[in-house]
Amino acid sequence: MAKTVCVVGAGVSGLVSVKQCLEEGLEPICFEKDGDVGGLWNYHDEPRDGYPSVYNSCRINNSKEMVCYSDFPIPKEFPNFMGHRHFKRYLQLYAEHFGLMKHIKFNHEVVLVEKADDFKNSGDWMVTTKNLTSGKEEKRRVNFVMVCNGHLHEPNIPKFRGLEIFKGKVLHTHDYKDFRGFEGKKILIIGIGNSAADVASELSRHAKHVCISTQRGTWVVQRAAKQGRPFDHLAVTRFRQGIPWPYLRPFMYHGINNRYSHSKYGLSPNTSFNGGSVTISDDLPNRILLGSVNMKTEVEKFTENGAVFVDGTELNDIDVVILATGFNYSFHFIQKGVIRKEREFPLLYDLVWPADLEPATLAIIGLVQPFGGLPPVNEMQSRWATRVFSGNCKLPSALKRLKMVEELNARLKSKGIVSAKSIITVFFIQYVDKIAQYIGCKPNLWKFFFTDNALWRRLVFGPCTPSQWRLEGFGKWEGAKNAIEHVDDRTWYPMQSREAGKREQEGIYDGYVSLLKNVLLLIAVFFLLRFLFVNVLTTFLVKF
Repeated sequence: MAKTVCVVGAGVSGLVSVKQCLEEGLEPICFEKDGDVGGLWNYHDEPRDGYPSVYNSCRINNSKEMVCYSDFPIPKEFPNFMGHRHFKRYLQLYAEHFGLMKHIKFNHEVVLVEKADDFKNSGDWMVTTKNLTSGKEEKRRVNFVMVCNGHLHEPNIPKFRGLEIFKGKVLHTHDYKDFRGFEGKKILIIGIGNSAADVASELSRHAKHVCISTQRGTWVVQRAAKQGRPFDHLAVTRFRQGIPWPYLRPFMYHGINNRYSHSKYGLSPNTSFNGGSVTISDDLPNRILLGSVNMKTEVEKFTENGAVFVDGTELNDIDVVILATGFNYSFHFIQKGVIRKEREFPLLYDLVWPADLEPATLAIIGLVQPFGGLPPVNEMQSRWATRVFSGNCKLPSALKRLKMVEELNARLKSKGIVSAKSIITVFFIQYVDKIAQYIGCKPNLWKFFFTDNALWRRLVFGPCTPSQWRLEGFGKWEGAKNAIEHVDDRTWYPMQSREAGKREQEGIYDGYVSLLKNVLLLIAVFFLLRFLFVNVLTTFLVKF
């Protein structure tokens, strides 16, 4: 009899977890408290407590080629940066294609996950669920648990001096849906993340005026990069992310700051450029340039009708304060003590496994903030978790996992990384490669360099699309190579609604670009071979 897995949530993480359970011969039972798949992307006109929520104009921050699952590319007809309707439709297509819907119980909330009485021997869990339609509760025993409920449903509400006496309206971006009701208002937004930039830009077209208050500042990146290519096609490549930071830093700074001088726009962070504190926004600098949005420093205190900032300036006659202050993550339905936190640090081995839980029969999927697309990261986590559950992959002992997590947390603290968001932030390629190595599906670049050099160039210099981790090894997908080779076709397809004229010069420019790429490739190979030769020669001389 197949072992059972309780999957909590049918969003981006939950759907792929159900699929991976089926591929490993496990029996998934997925509980989703909403009425359809999608999680965060299952849009509702009204916000609801305890549920994730997006505003109507929300768009994904990474292009479709970088956020798709590794063996199911997003349809070429879909826009590159999808709104919630397109992205939810993609998730529905995924669920239908792999037959996942029959394994999901909708309108069912997981109330409690607790260890079975014989947990030390069996590793089993007792899961209590509630049917939100009938109100009936049910308790069942399962062998494994995958927690896939996300981390964007519990708004973080900081305490501000005097906010309790402010007479205007106060809300969190979790509760913002669209501009209606804010026309002609004077609005203060606190925070400078992606949601803050989107909401400020939208409201500035309808409100009397919008101000953004930020303590740290940010670097703003537009979705369209050189020649209109999606920015992550250029930013998330193996070649670029393989360059040592001291050498990459000046090029990144120039690239980001070249279009807008961030200091002149009041946007630049208070610290030196380190590649962090990035906000994706196509509109915010333009709205600042037009005078519809102004930047302010952090709030010192609120008054009955305004705010005083730490630089001594004041803003009066504020009608609305919007808190774009992020989210907290907690596991209120999981038995206390299963997942430990030290201040803001979750004690999770590689952000998946409760460090000191033995046996390791519960996995957290999706508690991660990558510099890249989230769905492929969640997919890799679920592939790893189900391999462990099926006995095809082993974890270090609880003692070793705990030691490694504590050492990592100590290093982060020593660097001043203490916020909840920063702690779960990872570099996309490095993190996915690490897990891929655990389960045996990391692409062998050296092999492709000699056997399929054209593909190797795409893997190294092209966008690091999720299908790279389906080329070989566990979970190999025969369509992976084709998907990688046709990234450009799917990227440009939805925009080819008019046959535009092409200049003759474009062919010449393309030739120059191709020549430059080949020259850079030869230089890179030369230095690589030189490095290997020096190392081998040094080793030989040391020995003899």
